[in-house]
Amino acid sequence: MSSIDIRQFFSAWLQAQSLSFDPAFEPWLEGMREHHFEREEHLVTAGQDSTRVFFLVSGLVRLYYTTPEGKERNKAFFGPLDATGAVSAAMTGQPAPFSIEALEPVQAVSVDFASMLQQVQSHPAINALYIRLLSGAFIRNEQREAMLLTCNAEERYLWLADNEPHLLEQVPQFHIASYIGVDPVSLSRIKRKLSSD
Repeated sequence: MSSIDIRQFFSAWLQAQSLSFDPAFEPWLEGMREHHFEREEHLVTAGQDSTRVFFLVSGLVRLYYTTPEGKERNKAFFGPLDATGAVSAAMTGQPAPFSIEALEPVQAVSVDFASMLQQVQSHPAINALYIRLLSGAFIRNEQREAMLLTCNAEERYLWLADNEPHLLEQVPQFHIASYIGVDPVSLSRIKRKLSSD
């Protein structure tokens, strides 16, 4: 992967979020780092400190929890122009509660979340970015929680097909099964049923 112009990328990312570049972001640019992750490499590992937010340039990542028995449960998937990270860990100083793994080669730009928190009160532009990041995560989590708690297995698959259809092509089926809370055999059964209807 070739190197990117961080300023140009971050400006484009802000524009995609209906935000504009502000001089308050200038100190950030100096602290931003470019990253390249290979497939199956981790951006964040559960149990370790994690204070950076990643703005994805390209590629696809999955966020997942690991049970005490070692079973992995997928939380979310993020791709180009998404922002992700263990924000709760960055805010509380606690270890990351989940891991973030590259499902394909990933190029990203990161910034230290603590530097954002320090400037939220004094810079309206940074406050707007902070609100956009947190509200986006909140809405996404709430929608997925409602899907998991109120829908049966078939309805959860249909929700995914309606709301995140690209994942059905990009993500291995066993990861999809984990994401919607079914086992791979049940997922295959649902897909067969829907294709025959």
